[in-house]
Amino acid sequence: MDLSKSLKIAIATKGVKHKDLAIKLNTSGQQISNWIRTGCIKQKSLVSISEALGFSVSEFIALGE
Repeated sequence: MDLSKSLKIAIATKGVKHKDLAIKLNTSGQQISNWIRTGCIKQKSLVSISEALGFSVSEFIALGE
């Protein structure tokens, strides 16, 4: 399970900019970059990211496999 890869693919698939995703999640663009760089995403954030990008959590995770 590569959450960094999942996030990169999800962002590219939906055509969302880091800034726009950060606004939807009420976080910073830097946090989005950190998630992509490290792949370390807490469960609560994982659910929020998935919902914001229109994926179920399992679909989101599967993107990185």
